[in-house]
Amino acid sequence: MVILRVLLIAFNVTIVTYLIYRLFIVLQEPIVPWKKTLVIVAGLLLLFSPFSMFFGIFLPSIQYFMIYPIALVLFLYLIREVK
Repeated sequence: MVILRVLLIAFNVTIVTYLIYRLFIVLQEPIVPWKKTLVIVAGLLLLFSPFSMFFGIFLPSIQYFMIYPIALVLFLYLIREVK
Protein backbone atom coordinates (compact mmCIF):
# COMPACT_ATOMS: atom_id res chain seq x y z
CA MET A 1 0.00 0.00 0.00
CA VAL A 2 2.89 2.34 0.75
CA ILE A 3 4.37 1.76 -2.70
CA LEU A 4 1.01 2.55 -4.31
CA ARG A 5 0.75 5.82 -2.37
CA VAL A 6 4.30 6.83 -3.35
CA LEU A 7 3.59 6.05 -7.00
CA LEU A 8 0.35 8.03 -6.84
CA ILE A 9 2.11 11.04 -5.34
CA ALA A 10 4.92 10.85 -7.90
CA PHE A 11 2.42 10.57 -10.76
CA ASN A 12 0.41 13.53 -9.50
CA VAL A 13 3.47 15.72 -8.96
CA THR A 14 4.64 15.00 -12.49
CA ILE A 15 1.22 15.69 -13.99
CA VAL A 16 0.66 18.88 -12.00
CA THR A 17 4.05 20.23 -13.02
CA TYR A 18 3.43 19.44 -16.67
CA LEU A 19 -0.07 20.94 -16.61
CA ILE A 20 1.19 24.17 -15.09
CA TYR A 21 3.93 24.34 -17.72
CA ARG A 22 1.48 23.78 -20.58
CA LEU A 23 -1.00 26.30 -19.18
CA PHE A 24 1.69 28.99 -19.18
CA ILE A 25 2.52 28.13 -22.79
CA VAL A 26 -1.16 28.34 -23.78
CA LEU A 27 -1.48 31.72 -22.05
CA GLN A 28 1.36 33.09 -24.19
CA GLU A 29 0.09 31.74 -27.53
CA PRO A 30 -2.03 33.94 -29.79
CA ILE A 31 -5.17 31.82 -30.19
CA VAL A 32 -8.92 32.43 -30.30
CA PRO A 33 -10.12 33.65 -26.86
CA TRP A 34 -12.83 31.01 -26.42
CA LYS A 35 -10.35 28.20 -27.13
CA LYS A 36 -7.89 29.71 -24.67
CA THR A 37 -10.62 29.90 -22.02
CA LEU A 38 -11.64 26.29 -22.64
CA VAL A 39 -8.06 25.05 -22.29
CA ILE A 40 -7.44 27.07 -19.14
CA VAL A 41 -10.68 25.93 -17.46
CA ALA A 42 -10.03 22.28 -18.36
CA GLY A 43 -6.45 22.54 -17.14
CA LEU A 44 -7.51 24.08 -13.84
CA LEU A 45 -10.09 21.34 -13.27
CA LEU A 46 -7.42 18.73 -13.88
CA LEU A 47 -5.08 20.56 -11.51
CA PHE A 48 -7.65 20.74 -8.72
CA SER A 49 -8.53 17.06 -8.95
CA PRO A 50 -5.34 15.68 -7.29
CA PHE A 51 -5.33 18.47 -4.72
CA SER A 52 -8.92 17.74 -3.72
CA MET A 53 -8.01 14.08 -3.29
CA PHE A 54 -5.05 14.92 -1.05
CA PHE A 55 -7.12 17.37 1.01
CA GLY A 56 -9.80 14.74 1.54
CA ILE A 57 -12.62 16.26 -0.50
CA PHE A 58 -13.02 12.91 -2.23
CA LEU A 59 -11.27 9.62 -1.65
CA PRO A 60 -9.04 7.94 -4.23
CA SER A 61 -10.92 5.12 -5.87
CA ILE A 62 -10.74 2.92 -8.92
CA GLN A 63 -12.83 5.47 -10.83
CA TYR A 64 -10.17 8.11 -10.18
CA PHE A 65 -7.45 5.85 -11.53
CA MET A 66 -9.53 5.09 -14.62
CA ILE A 67 -10.99 8.53 -15.41
CA TYR A 68 -8.07 10.82 -14.56
CA PRO A 69 -5.58 9.37 -17.10
CA ILE A 70 -8.26 9.46 -19.81
CA ALA A 71 -9.04 13.08 -18.96
CA LEU A 72 -5.33 13.91 -19.13
CA VAL A 73 -4.98 12.31 -22.55
CA LEU A 74 -7.99 14.24 -23.84
CA PHE A 75 -6.57 17.46 -22.40
CA LEU A 76 -3.21 16.85 -24.09
CA TYR A 77 -5.05 16.21 -27.35
CA LEU A 78 -6.96 19.47 -26.87
CA ILE A 79 -3.70 21.34 -26.33
CA ARG A 80 -2.17 19.72 -29.41
CA GLU A 81 -5.12 20.88 -31.48
CA VAL A 82 -4.81 24.44 -30.14
CA LYS A 83 -1.38 24.93 -31.68
